[in-house]
Amino acid sequence: MAEETNYFWLNCGYNRWNHNEPMVGQTTLFESGAQFNPSQGFRSFKQAKAGDRVIFYQVQMDTGLLGYGEITSVQTGAQNKIRVHFQLQSQLIPLTAEYLKRSEQLEFRMSNMKETLFNQITQEEFDLIVSLGKGETKIPRYFFVSEEQEFETGSYNTIYTHTYNGIKRNGYHFYTQLEIGDQIVFYNKKREQSVIGVGEVSKHIHEKTPIPGRTNSTAIEVYFEREIEPVSLSTLNKHPKLKNLYFLQENAKQAIASMSKTQFESILEMSTNDGMKPQFEAVQSDQMIEQSSEELKPFILLVVDKGEGLKAAEDLLQKTNANPVITSGHPDFTEDMLYGKYLPNETGALYYREGFITKLMPRKDKQYLVIDNFNRIDPDIFQTFINVLEGYEVTLPRYNKDGSMVKWSRKKDSFYHFNPNWHIIGVTYDTLNDIKEKYTEQFLKYTRIVKVNQD
Repeated sequence: MAEETNYFWLNCGYNRWNHNEPMVGQTTLFESGAQFNPSQGFRSFKQAKAGDRVIFYQVQMDTGLLGYGEITSVQTGAQNKIRVHFQLQSQLIPLTAEYLKRSEQLEFRMSNMKETLFNQITQEEFDLIVSLGKGETKIPRYFFVSEEQEFETGSYNTIYTHTYNGIKRNGYHFYTQLEIGDQIVFYNKKREQSVIGVGEVSKHIHEKTPIPGRTNSTAIEVYFEREIEPVSLSTLNKHPKLKNLYFLQENAKQAIASMSKTQFESILEMSTNDGMKPQFEAVQSDQMIEQSSEELKPFILLVVDKGEGLKAAEDLLQKTNANPVITSGHPDFTEDMLYGKYLPNETGALYYREGFITKLMPRKDKQYLVIDNFNRIDPDIFQTFINVLEGYEVTLPRYNKDGSMVKWSRKKDSFYHFNPNWHIIGVTYDTLNDIKEKYTEQFLKYTRIVKVNQD
């Protein structure tokens, strides 16, 4: 019976390989001994054997995935010295560990391998990393980039992260978050203050050789895929999912800003369809409930440490005598889960399954929705609810018997009864600074943030 294959992650320096020759096929040697620093992974060295599979990660110069291969031989000598020969068999896109952390499956592993030379991983983790490194699986983020230079379709371009005088451009911290494959919508204020194209990041932040006249040469590289039909900021700001985004205001001077996938797609939707209305159509209501947003805060964010979230939510619920409906947040949490959708029953006939909000909010008993890992949810899925809070009449994808779509507003005779005392309790493990960056002012206007101090 063949021995089971082990899977490893090896942090290796730039000089371990000859970068002037083809990388595929090259070998490198690492040694370990009984007196080896424990942080270097001595236990993994003892488990290694010929034929085991390895992810190679470069930790110097152009940090990122180098490739994958296998162990070709393992030799044990005197004083328990272990010599392991590695061969690089295929190169990968140089994704960084920070990019890989975007995967919930890899997040914990990536956080615990930085300081250790040789680490054992699971086959599932190995396969996922290879899939990401080949571009077969992607976990992109989405960014709004403001540049005055003109880009040609299909071109690769350098964007400097500092001014000529070395001052960080507005939104600089977003440059540090850019990873290969992240999607970009380009804005050019000289072209009627409009978004004009789309592309992606082709190289994450790095230092270029010193450039005459520039105090700082830190840069990113982007691929400008194509131009799109220009859409002005004032037009974009009318879209319910883009409304009131600070970087879409005409006086904004943000060089780069983060946006959600939904917002990115909304911009493309408006460019392609000349402002076609989204699935959740928002119509200005004639009447608004006389209640200020200062009083109306249906979102409660509990800022907690790992593992303490539901305990903090339970303590809060006991004080309010409310019954919890508990769920967990994840990146695939969709609008359907909040507002409902049509599903076929056993006979094939369609019925409307209510979402968390539409089912729980109208009830007279206090059935608050508690969402653990709230930080994993795209906040834009709450925009429909926020539009109602803002006083709009919102059309939901549910039909009346006459074929018209159901409408929801803060008016008492609305299809869904609006309950201003109902709450969504989000348990988040983000920091207060993360929260300020992630959520729009419009969202935070209806949110009470509670920092839970642990004993």
